[in-house]
Amino acid sequence: MSGISTKASPCFLCNEISEKIVWREKGLEGRLCRCGMLYTNRSGLSVQVDATLDHHAQEFYAAPAELKAKWMSRNCPPGRLLEVGCGEGAFLEAARSQGYEVQGIEPNPHRARRVRERLGLDVEQAFLENSRLPRSSFDVVYHCDLLAHFPEPISDLNKMITFLRPGGVLCFEVGILGGMSSTWYRLIGEIGLGQHLWFFSNQALKNMFEKSELVVEKTQYFGLAPEVVLGKACGVFNKRVLKPLLSLVHPLGLLPPPDVAEQLHQRTLNFLRYRVGHFAPRSGPQTLFVVARPDKYATPS
Repeated sequence: MSGISTKASPCFLCNEISEKIVWREKGLEGRLCRCGMLYTNRSGLSVQVDATLDHHAQEFYAAPAELKAKWMSRNCPPGRLLEVGCGEGAFLEAARSQGYEVQGIEPNPHRARRVRERLGLDVEQAFLENSRLPRSSFDVVYHCDLLAHFPEPISDLNKMITFLRPGGVLCFEVGILGGMSSTWYRLIGEIGLGQHLWFFSNQALKNMFEKSELVVEKTQYFGLAPEVVLGKACGVFNKRVLKPLLSLVHPLGLLPPPDVAEQLHQRTLNFLRYRVGHFAPRSGPQTLFVVARPDKYATPS
């Protein structure tokens, strides 16, 4: 695909306007920048975050929460943890089981209240920029896949850094879907242009970390090819076989309700993403766990 729109927005990382359109989706353009960033052309697009929306099922976060918390505990300092965008609290609960003293920031008032009531956890209902939590008071600041949604990711990384104690780290997950063949986008089907503003390549991530003055201490890659390929087959089976079967026999009291089919589907995708993806080649779409320390706190080599 190629073409030039009359209006276009720049890449936040290099401030250039790319003329290379490699993907179109729901009337939006995905432009590939020379720095390796694939980005949504935001011209005429509102980027105001709607805190009431979530484009993933809850099981998407709950299923891998324990795996992520254990990985974090092996690679991050112990102590106090802040999760930015804690949702329904699945990761906070898993991190607490690893011995962390946990706290969350969640802009959605209904989710924040449910986490307080259901899990008894301390959650501030706020956006990151409006948080009144004390700065320099956490050993780990965690988030999952937020960098693709922030209009200015470097600015928001810097805001997160202000919550860290000396020696503290940022720990987060970020997708790698930039700088690759558009064939992958066709296989995925929809990559979420609009809700996702930025799709990073490895080089784009490296450049962003340098501009944010972050020193990466640990990474873990997971290849998403198994999820992309096998996940489609699982989705067809779930839709055409499992859900109709559960709907048919549920009134007889023989099996759980049909929504269990969606939970099983999400857990299968989680298994393909992290368990199988751990061994998949580092090519095509990936997701990445990162531990990064502000340069001012980094230990000289």
